[in-house]
Amino acid sequence: MIWAIIKTQFEMLHRWKDAPDEVGFLKDFHRHIFYVDAWIEQKDEGRDIEYIQAKRGLEKYLKMTFSPDINYDFSCERVAIEIKGVLEGWYEGKKVKVFVSEDNENGCLVE
Repeated sequence: MIWAIIKTQFEMLHRWKDAPDEVGFLKDFHRHIFYVDAWIEQKDEGRDIEYIQAKRGLEKYLKMTFSPDINYDFSCERVAIEIKGVLEGWYEGKKVKVFVSEDNENGCLVE
């Protein structure tokens, strides 16, 4: 299988209000740079998903959806699920995987 891989990042304030007490500071709003790696299934080496166009579309969506001036009450898992849903809508019938990390360290993969 061939994948188009799109990488980008954006700033967001969020919190995890159900964080365990050991990391209770995560219950307060805090800033991260969220790194996004999105994999979109390609038909073949003819590149039916053009990387730059896909990245521009994803960055436009992120800018319209996640403002660095708003506090969001959800996790990087929720961010990955949202992005995956958008890409599946844009590229109907294609397999999509999305990896989102906080500050390019810890994160999640949604398949």
